[in-house]
Amino acid sequence: MSELLRAPRLHLLLRVLLGAVFVYASLDKIADPAGFARIVYQWQVLGPVASNVVAVTLPGVELVAGLLLIVGVWKRDAAAVVAAMLVVFIAAAVFVLARGVDVDNCGCTSVAAAGAAPSWPPEWMRGVGWFLITRNLVMLSAALLLVFVEPEKS
Repeated sequence: MSELLRAPRLHLLLRVLLGAVFVYASLDKIADPAGFARIVYQWQVLGPVASNVVAVTLPGVELVAGLLLIVGVWKRDAAAVVAAMLVVFIAAAVFVLARGVDVDNCGCTSVAAAGAAPSWPPEWMRGVGWFLITRNLVMLSAALLLVFVEPEKS
């Protein structure tokens, strides 16, 4: 098992996939910071000013960390930043669920308003719920592997 976790190809695959997810997630937020600020505020974790600050800064951090993972520069540092963001996202999602706040759009990859029920993604995958937390835990596991497990020299 240790050999598999240290495989350079696994590390490359995880870096590219995780990086691509974070680059993709940043694009719509960068294009519509006001829409993203409304979503952040809807979570009811931060006040209006802090929601605006997060809406302006977080997408840039996601973009840079994702690009660094993809190109393989400062890999461990970028993975650590991604892991830290995921811990915050998971904690906020648990907080939202525990308080019973209804969040239609988590704002993870799109700031589009949740209108008429689209066919994709299915309802259980939308908003803040256990699917979101599980998905983020999987990504957190990948990020932590990149931070703490040194790949074999090829």
